[in-house]
Amino acid sequence: MFVNEAISTSHWGITCPLSVPFAQSLCIENSCIAAHDKRGRYGTLFTMDRVLTPPMGTVMDVLKGDNRFRMLVAAIQSAGLTEMLNREGVYTVFAPTDEAFQAMPPEELNKLLGNAKELASILKYHIGDEILVSGGVEALVRLKSLQGDKLEVSSKNNVVSVNKEPVAEADIMATNGVVYAISSVLQPPANRPQERGDELADSALEIFKQASAFSRAAHTSVKLAPVYQRLLERMKH
Repeated sequence: MFVNEAISTSHWGITCPLSVPFAQSLCIENSCIAAHDKRGRYGTLFTMDRVLTPPMGTVMDVLKGDNRFRMLVAAIQSAGLTEMLNREGVYTVFAPTDEAFQAMPPEELNKLLGNAKELASILKYHIGDEILVSGGVEALVRLKSLQGDKLEVSSKNNVVSVNKEPVAEADIMATNGVVYAISSVLQPPANRPQERGDELADSALEIFKQASAFSRAAHTSVKLAPVYQRLLERMKH
């Protein structure tokens, strides 16, 4: 189990997450202790493996401030998860980039964005209910997601992976958790997409309206062309 607390810096008065992932490493933010503490007359010295940089906002603030996650932000808003990721807590978020969504087969993308319940479930599968920084990952860590199934996080040769998918960027810190950028949309092991028609639901239409950051390359992609054509037709009505 994780141990999560908070520690305040004496100079700036900033509160930083303090975690002990599976009692293996003591970490403050995304920096873990590299050597045992040294006690002196006026305090204790810890040697860290990197410089501490205080987070500048919540998980939602981090995602909104990064152009790679515009589709994800729109999907989170559509699924009604914005408030949760803005409030106090300790979350580990594996955040698919826009390219990750665009790489999905059009049929799967249609079904996902057109079913608000399924969308919320998939997004919750990308969110761990504890904070886990890369320094706390050894051979394999099983992290329970808000969806209920577990995520398998591993580290080999300084490369962090989730469900065997390499992480594009690790340890993007927020005041209420940590974000990992990933290049694929993760699927729960027992996921069974519901049968539905070809017509996109209104929620999917709204997601594409909000996600104004779709690259021009995606708009001209042969694979995604049918999706965009149908969306454009719906927007005319």
